[in-house]
Amino acid sequence: MHPGIRIQKLLMKKGITQRRMAADLNMNPNTVNGYIRQRRLPDCTTLLRIAEYLGTSVDYLLGNTVVSAYPELAVSEEEGSLLSNYRGLDEERRRILLEMSAFLHTRSRVFPLPEE
Repeated sequence: MHPGIRIQKLLMKKGITQRRMAADLNMNPNTVNGYIRQRRLPDCTTLLRIAEYLGTSVDYLLGNTVVSAYPELAVSEEEGSLLSNYRGLDEERRRILLEMSAFLHTRSRVFPLPEE
């Protein structure tokens, strides 16, 4: 899929004109129009800048995924540590950890810890 198709869809969805995007990204409006009309392809750096501007991924613009937006995933230091530990486990230990996590999550809703 040509990136211009998805760029145009996202611009319309966000109510941004081609001229506005060109100005915001310090690009020539004719260049942006060339992308939209599928006459030109942005280079890698430009494609990344456009993706960031539109709040999407390069993969979405290239047609490699149907997910156009992804939530901001701010990860705390503790969460990063948990993820790092999880990734360091073998498959069996990952399965056990996921089961324990599901159990604790369910239990916390049914039997909350007493407040101190």
